[in-house]
Amino acid sequence: MSKQYKFELHAHTAESSRCGRIPAAELVKTYSKLGFDGIVITDHLHESAISWFECDDDWDTITDRFLAGYKAAKKVGDEIGLTVILGAEIRFKRTNNCDYLLYGIDEIFLRSNPYLHMLTPHEFYEKFGQDILIIQAHPFRGSNETVFKECIHGIEVQNTCIRQENRNEKASEFHKANPALYTVCGSDTHHEGDEGLAYMLFNSLPQNGHELMEAIISQKEDVNYEAI
Repeated sequence: MSKQYKFELHAHTAESSRCGRIPAAELVKTYSKLGFDGIVITDHLHESAISWFECDDDWDTITDRFLAGYKAAKKVGDEIGLTVILGAEIRFKRTNNCDYLLYGIDEIFLRSNPYLHMLTPHEFYEKFGQDILIIQAHPFRGSNETVFKECIHGIEVQNTCIRQENRNEKASEFHKANPALYTVCGSDTHHEGDEGLAYMLFNSLPQNGHELMEAIISQKEDVNYEAI
C-alpha cells in the first residue's frame, strides 16, 4: 500500500484565537510527536475574535493578529518538517450559530478582502465559492439545525472537541442525504489533550492551501477520515 499522509484540519492557536490555550510552537511540536505529517491552522475570524485583537478596525492590523498563530506555527513546522497550512474558521455576522472552515486561502486573499465576516453565507459563497472550499464546521453542535447547503461545499462530519455536544451522528445522517457534499473531520484543538483526536489521510502531501483543496476534493471514500 502506498504511503498516506496524516493531517489535522481544525486547530487553534493561543496567539490568534481567544479560546486557544496552546501556543503555536507547542502545538506543532505535539502534532509532530503524534506522527502527523501536517496541520491546518484555523483560527477564529468573527466579530468577537476581532474585538479581542483590539485593532481599532484596521484590517491590515487585524490580519497581522489573525496570522500571528499561523506564522509562528509555520516557522516551527519548517524547522522540524511538519507541513503547516493556513485556514480559517469564520462566523458571519448574521449567523451566530454557524461556523465555516475555509480552505485554500492565503495571506494575499485575506488582505485583499477586508471584513469578510460582515457578509452573509450566501454573499460569501457567491463571491468566493469558485476559488476556495467552504466547509461548515460542527454543523449540528448544540441545538443548531441551520445548514445552508447551497452556500457550502461540504461539512465536518466528525468533530472531536470533548467540551461540546457536536452531534456528529446527525452530521453523518445529513451527509448520507446529501452525498455530493465533501466531508472532513477535525480535532478542533483548543486545549492540551485535544490534539490529534481526529485526522484525515491523504494519498499525497499537500503543501499549500490549493493542494489541500485538491486533496479534500479527491477523496473517494469516507474511510479516509477517522476519529480516535
